[in-house]
Amino acid sequence: METLLMTTADAETGRPRTTRVAYRREENRYLVPAPDVEARWYRDLGKSPQATIEIDGVPHAARAVPFEGGVALHPLEVDAVRGRAIADQLLVHHGELRKALAAARAELDGHLPGESQALHRELLGHCVTFCNGLRMHHLREDGAFTAIEKAHPGLGPALTRLREEHEVVSRALLDLDKLLQGKEELESPALREEFERVAAGLEDHFAYEEANLLPALRGDGTMSRP
Repeated sequence: METLLMTTADAETGRPRTTRVAYRREENRYLVPAPDVEARWYRDLGKSPQATIEIDGVPHAARAVPFEGGVALHPLEVDAVRGRAIADQLLVHHGELRKALAAARAELDGHLPGESQALHRELLGHCVTFCNGLRMHHLREDGAFTAIEKAHPGLGPALTRLREEHEVVSRALLDLDKLLQGKEELESPALREEFERVAAGLEDHFAYEEANLLPALRGDGTMSRP
């Protein structure tokens, strides 16, 4: 049997978990034997059947369906109906991420002198939740982009830009996390500056994605902004 990389969302934390698993190809699906002892990835799929699989270096969004003796991974295929569903779900995810970002900003804006330590923990908690959610969102998007580009070749340049922005956002989140893990004070200009830089970059990223992908996915034509 061959192997592939499969990324699932941890059933408890939502953090991405990547595991190498054996599979065999059957028509347009990938069959993965169930582990002898329930593995963490198997538990993850029980809570959320969405997964990103990587084969020959190419990510694919997939949906897991259990069968006797294992799991069948069905790669995403984008047609008119599925495209509209993806567009709607994209807006839902962006809305959730914007709310999480706003909650973190409220912690920065609303703290009082002497409350830094407690609010630092609150801000760190918000950022951990936000970062886990954003990482899974981007990993799943990278997989979905493969199917979207196949269905809409004209979106190639926009999807390339979005993939590159995912990498930029990931590095920016690591920089912000270093400041938080270093017990940076909430009043620190460096912390506030890094937070606002990440927030502004994400808003631009979301806006570009919505302007370029949603019309094509909804069947309204394509838009492309430089």
